[in-house]
Amino acid sequence: MALLRTIGYTVVILAMLYSLEKWEYRQSLSVFFKEEMDTDPSHTLVREKRVANFSPSYYTLEAVINTSQLDSLRTFLRTLRFPIHINNSLEIEITSIDVTTVCSSNMTGYQCRCEEGFAWSYNNCINHQACDTIVGDTCGCISGLPADDQYCMLNSSKPVLDFELVIDLRFPVSSAPSNIIDQFRSKLRNFTFPHYITQSLAVTDLNFTTGCYPNSTGGLQCQCEEQFAWSCDMCKSYGACRNDTTQTCRCINGLPPNQFCEPITNTSLCVTPTTVLDFELVIDLRFPVSSAPSNIIDQFRSKLRNFTFPHYITQSLAVTDLNFTTGCYPNSTGGLQCQCEEQFAWSCDMCKSYGACRNDTTQTCRCINGLPPNQFCEPITNTSLCVTPTTVLDFELVIDLRFPVSSAPSNIIDQFRSKLRNFTFPHYITQSLAVTDLNFTTGCYPNSTGGLQCQCEEQFAWSCDMCKSYGACRNDTTQTCRCINGLPPNQFCEPITNTSLCVTPTTGYTTTTLVDTCVNKTFICQVKNFEAFKSEITLEQSTEDFECQNYTVYGYGKDSDRVDGPCAPGMVGQKTAVCRNKQWQETEDNCVLKPIQDLFEQSKFVNEQSLPEFFKNLSDVTVNFTDTVVESAPTIKTIVQILNNVANQMSSLNLSINNTIMKDVLITAGVLTINETKKSWDRINSNDNSQSSNNSANNKSVSSQFLQSLENITRRLINSSADINTSSVLLKKTAFNNTFNASFDSSVEIKIPEAYGGEKFITVITFKSMDNVLPARDQTNSTLEVINGRVVLVQSSGSIKNISLTFNTINNNLEDPQCVFWNFSLFTGLGGWDDGGCELVSKTNETVTCTCDHLTSFSILMSPNSPDDPVLKYITYVGVGISIGSLVICLIIEAVIWRKIRRNNTSYLRHVSIVNIAVSLLIADIWFIVGAAISDGKEKPLPACTAVTFFIHFFYLALFFWMLASGLLLLYRTVSVFDVGLSKKSMLAIGFSLGYGAPLIIVIITISVTAHKLTYIRQDGGCWLDWDKSKALLAFVIPALMIVLINLIILLVVLYKMLRRRAVVDTAQAAERHALVVIARTLAVLTPLFGLTWGLGVGTMAVPYNRGTHISFAFFNSLQGFFILVFGTLLDKKVRSEISLMSQSSRSGTRSTSAGTSSTSRLGFFRNLRRRRDGYHISSSDHVASSSSVNT
Repeated sequence: MALLRTIGYTVVILAMLYSLEKWEYRQSLSVFFKEEMDTDPSHTLVREKRVANFSPSYYTLEAVINTSQLDSLRTFLRTLRFPIHINNSLEIEITSIDVTTVCSSNMTGYQCRCEEGFAWSYNNCINHQACDTIVGDTCGCISGLPADDQYCMLNSSKPVLDFELVIDLRFPVSSAPSNIIDQFRSKLRNFTFPHYITQSLAVTDLNFTTGCYPNSTGGLQCQCEEQFAWSCDMCKSYGACRNDTTQTCRCINGLPPNQFCEPITNTSLCVTPTTVLDFELVIDLRFPVSSAPSNIIDQFRSKLRNFTFPHYITQSLAVTDLNFTTGCYPNSTGGLQCQCEEQFAWSCDMCKSYGACRNDTTQTCRCINGLPPNQFCEPITNTSLCVTPTTVLDFELVIDLRFPVSSAPSNIIDQFRSKLRNFTFPHYITQSLAVTDLNFTTGCYPNSTGGLQCQCEEQFAWSCDMCKSYGACRNDTTQTCRCINGLPPNQFCEPITNTSLCVTPTTGYTTTTLVDTCVNKTFICQVKNFEAFKSEITLEQSTEDFECQNYTVYGYGKDSDRVDGPCAPGMVGQKTAVCRNKQWQETEDNCVLKPIQDLFEQSKFVNEQSLPEFFKNLSDVTVNFTDTVVESAPTIKTIVQILNNVANQMSSLNLSINNTIMKDVLITAGVLTINETKKSWDRINSNDNSQSSNNSANNKSVSSQFLQSLENITRRLINSSADINTSSVLLKKTAFNNTFNASFDSSVEIKIPEAYGGEKFITVITFKSMDNVLPARDQTNSTLEVINGRVVLVQSSGSIKNISLTFNTINNNLEDPQCVFWNFSLFTGLGGWDDGGCELVSKTNETVTCTCDHLTSFSILMSPNSPDDPVLKYITYVGVGISIGSLVICLIIEAVIWRKIRRNNTSYLRHVSIVNIAVSLLIADIWFIVGAAISDGKEKPLPACTAVTFFIHFFYLALFFWMLASGLLLLYRTVSVFDVGLSKKSMLAIGFSLGYGAPLIIVIITISVTAHKLTYIRQDGGCWLDWDKSKALLAFVIPALMIVLINLIILLVVLYKMLRRRAVVDTAQAAERHALVVIARTLAVLTPLFGLTWGLGVGTMAVPYNRGTHISFAFFNSLQGFFILVFGTLLDKKVRSEISLMSQSSRSGTRSTSAGTSSTSRLGFFRNLRRRRDGYHISSSDHVASSSSVNT
C-alpha cells in the first residue's frame, strides 16, 4: 500500500512539474514553492502572520499520462483521500484530482472521450467531428486530439444525479404507529417536484424503494415497495423472509451495504427458466355435516368467480387461470360422491369402475361414487368416451297438474305455450342428455260433465279410431278430429301428416261442377253438411300462347293475370306480379326478413323475464341486417308492428325497462331512421295515403305508429337519470324541480320556466333523421313544407304549463317557419303536423324559437320555395313585362308588313316561324303570370295549377319546336340549290305539325303517365312540372336541349354550304340568299341564348338555393321576348327598310302641296305597293329596283 501511495505522489509531482515546464516555468519545484509561499524556517511568527493576512493561492494543473491500465489508474485515484498534504511546512496540499479526458487510438486516428462531469466545447465538437450527440452546445466525444493542448472542460450544465438515501429512524417499537410505513408513503406522495433545496440544487423525482424494520428475531427485514425487488443474489445471500420464488424476492432478512431494492425491470434474476405448471389442488374440508350450509358448493364457486387473473402469490409466482373441476361430499351411505362441474366429466372408465351416482348415459357421467386416486374430472373435449353410439329418443311426456279449477287462470294453456316458446334448443339436462326439440301436442282439462277434454294443438290431430272411440267434442269431420272426450292410455295427438284416417270412401264432401263456358270449368269443394267450409277453383283452358313466361318464379300467364310468387332466400312471405307487356311486373312485395318475422311472432308473448333478451335480439338482427332492412318496406313495417306489440304488452303487464333495454330500443329505432331508409318510407307513406283515401275508418299510418310506439315505450323507462347516445338517436333523462334549461345534441335547446309537482323527471329524445320517416304533412294536408329541424320527443312526470324550444335550422335558406307537433289523431288517425298550442317566438338566420303549452314530439316546418329575394322578384316582373311588350310589338310589325313579305317561299316561311315563336312565348308568359297568381295563395288548387302547368309546358315546347322548324327550313333551302321540291303548302303543313303537333303529343303523354299518381306538378313552389318524385320536368328539358343541339349542328352545315356557294346568279336568288342569311343569323343568336337560359333552369334544380343562378335564369328567361323582337325582326335590314319606307309614305301623304312631283311620288308608291303583292318586279331603274327588292 505504501508503494502505491509513493507511486501516486510521484505521478502527481511529475504531473505538476510537467505542467510548469510546459508553461515555461523552468525553476526547480522547491524554488517555486519557496518563492511562492515566501517561507523562512527562522521566521515562524512572520509565516503565521502571512497566513493570517493573505488568502491561499489555488492552481489547476493539467497532466497527460500515457498508460494501458486506465481502470487501475481510476481505481487508484478513487482510493485517494483529499486533501493530500505534500509538505506540511509549506502547507502545500492537493484538493482533488480529476481525470478529464481519455484518448485512445483507433483505425483512423484518435478518439477522445470526456469523463463524467466534463465535456468538449462546441467548437471542438464541430472542428473535430463529434462521435456522439451534441447536447446543450457540448459533446462527450470527438474524433481527434486538439493540437493546442485543449482537453475536456468542466460541464457547466446542471448535472442530474441519482442518490440512494437511507433514513435511519430509531425509537421504541412500542411507540411506533402500526401504519408508519403507510404514513411515510403518504408524505412522499404529497411532495411536489421539482423540490428546491438551494437555488442550484433541486430534487426532480423521488422513489421510495426500500423499507427496513425489526423482525421477531431482533434482526432487520428489508421490504421492497411496489415495482421494486431484490435481485436473486440478494435473496440467496440474506434469505427471503417469505416464500418468494428463486427468481427474485421483495423481502430479505437484512440490509446489504450500499444496496437497495432495484426496479423490477433492472433486477438481476436467476437463470432458472420460468415454468408454467398445471396443478391439481385438493381442498379437504372436514367439519360436521350439520354445520355445513346447504349451498357450500355454490358459495365456493362464487368465491372463485371473484378472482382476477393473473393472481400473484409472489413476485415470480402467479396463478394465470383456475378451473374448479371436481367437488366431493358425503352421500347417504357414508361414502363420497364426486360431482363434475359444467364442461367437465368423468371418463367412461371411471364411470364404470366407481359407478355413476345418477342415470347418466353409458358414454360418460358427471358424478361417481368415490374419488379415484390422483384423478379428477376432465374437460368434456378431452374425456374418453365409450364406443356406444349416441341415441336420440322421442319421449311422450305427461304433465299432471292437479289444483282447484277456481284457482287456475283462464289462459293457463296460453301461458304454458308461451313458456315452451321461450325455450332454446338443444336444452341440456345433463352433460350427455339434451332435449333437441319439443312439441306441445295434447292438452287435457276438465269439461262440464267432470270428465276430460283432450285438445290437439295446431298441426296435430286424433286419428279416426280415437275420434270414434272417445267421441269428438266438437263437430269435426269423420275423417279425423282435434278434440275427444277422454285421454286414451299411452296415446297422444299425432302430426296431421301421420294421422291414420278412416277408410270410409270420400263421401264426406260434395263436388259441384259449374261450367261457365266451353273452355272454363269451376270446381267447388265443400265439406258435407258444412257450407261454410268450401273452396272454389276455376280451371281456365286456352289455346292462345302465354304472353308472360318465368317458370322459376311466376310460371306462365296471359295479359293481366295476377300471380303470387316466392321471396328471395332469407325472406318469408310472398310477392305479387301482374302480366303486362309480356313481362311479369311486381305490384306487391310482402317479403319480410325471416329473423324479423320470427321476432314478430315472439312479440305477442313477451314478459318481464324475456323482455331484455328479446330487445337485445331485435337490435342485433336490425344492426346485422341493416342493408336488407333499409331497402325492405315490409320488413320496416314488421319492425314497427313488433315495437307496437311490445309497447301494448308492457302496458297491459305494467312492465318497466332499464337503460340497457332502452338503448337496444333506440338502436333499433335509429336504423329505421337513417338516410338509406328514405325511399322505403316514401313508399310506405304513399301507400298509407292511398289507403286513407279508400278507407277513412282505419287510417293508422306506419310512420305515425312508429313514433307512438316509441313514446309509449319511453313512458315505461324507470325514473332514474339516463344518458344514452347512439349513432342516430340521443336520450337524456334527468331530474329537476321548478325550472329546466339544457341543450341537446348542440341542435335543440329546451327551457321550462315553471313546473309543478316538486322533483320530477324530464325525458328528451332527439332524432337526428326522423324527417326521413314522418311526412311533412300539416293540418291542411299540404306537403309544401319540409321538416327543417330535429324532431324532439319530450316527456315529463310533472305538470308543465309552458315549454320553450330553440331549433337549429338544417337549411338556412328556407322561410316561413311553423312551430308544430305531431298530432296522431289528424285525418282520422293518419297523423300529421299540427300547430295547435304552439307559437313562433323568433327566427334568426340559423335558429327558430318556439313556445308550446303541452308535451309531445316537436319540430319545425319551413317553406322550400326559391329564395325570397326582392332583386329576383324585380328582375322577374320587369323582365316579363318587357318580354310581353316586345312580343306585342313584334306581332304588330309582322302584321303591318305581312303583305310585303310574300316575295318568295323562304321569306314567307321565315316570318311564319317568327310569328308562331312570338305567339307561343306570349301565351306561355301570360300563363306564367296566371300560375304565379295561383301559387301565391295560401292553398294551391290542384285542378287550376294542373291546367296552368299543361299550357305553360305546351307553349314553351311549341316555342322550341318552331325554332326547330326554322332550322330545318334553313337546312332544306340551303341544300336544295334550285327552288324545286316541296311546295309552300307542304312546308306549312310540316311546320305546323312539328310546331304544335309534337309538343301536344309530349304534353299529353306526360300528364297521362303522372297525373293519376299525383306527381304531374310540384308539391311545393309554383305551378310547374314535378322533379322530385316523377321527374316529369325531363319531358321539357330533354326536348328543349336536344333542339338546341340540332339547331347548332344545322348552323354549322349551313355555314359550310354558304361559304362554298358565293356567286349570285340573279336578283331572285339574291333575295332568297338574303332570307336564308336572316334565318341563320336569327338561329345563331336565339339558339345559344335559349340553350343558355334553360341550362340555367337546370342549374336552379341542381342548386335550388343559389342566388346567382336564380337571378341569371330569371334575367334571361324573362327577356326572351325582347331577344326575339331584336334578333328576329328589328335586325333584319329589309324589315327596317320597309318600315322606313312606310313611314316616309305616311309623312308624304300628310303633306299639303300642289307640286306634281309629290303627287307622282305618292301614286308611284301605291303602284309599287300593288306590284309587290303580285310577286317580284325586276327593273333596271334604280328607284324601281330598290323598291322592288324589299323582300324579307
